[in-house]
Amino acid sequence: MKKNQKTNNYPQITIPKAAFDLCEFTAADSLELHSGHSAIVLIKEKMTALELIEAAEMLREMASDLMVELAKACGLCDNCGEGNPQPCPDCQGDAVCAMLNGCKDSPTDCVSHCDLCGELLDESQRVQIPAYILEDADIPLGTKLEALYDEENDEIIVTESEIQQDISDVPENVIEILMMGGVCLASLDELIMTGEIVYGE
Repeated sequence: MKKNQKTNNYPQITIPKAAFDLCEFTAADSLELHSGHSAIVLIKEKMTALELIEAAEMLREMASDLMVELAKACGLCDNCGEGNPQPCPDCQGDAVCAMLNGCKDSPTDCVSHCDLCGELLDESQRVQIPAYILEDADIPLGTKLEALYDEENDEIIVTESEIQQDISDVPENVIEILMMGGVCLASLDELIMTGEIVYGE
């Protein structure tokens, strides 16, 4: 897909004819546009069962490729410096064995026993304030908060966090997939908070 210069703050794109040929779209086809955060997908408005399967498979492969890029950017969990996991003696690090059996010292096992990764997923670590108090303080619902202890006045002060995106914004099913692959969740949290580019140039 070719990229052109931005106009009116929106990216302008040109879809090459070769892309339409590969998709087997024709002038007679009506297209359906699906948009979400960070992605736009065009599919045929009407598809046969096989076409639907082909479209689903292409999207599955793309999703898998994107998850691999994310995993590469994060790296493997080393249990907060305790060292990389050793292969399971029964399967020599086979990923399927690790997922199904929770092999000792598998990447999955390493993440599940990492204190830092565990704290990141612990809901009790998050500051939660009743909605009516947030409303009184003119803080929108869903705003991430942080708590500080004021020693001088012996008070806990809750304020809006300077960083409003972190690992808590990642869907649970994605977290589970990354854990099964032994991906370092602490690195993921840091990448999300800093907004660092992890895909493309």
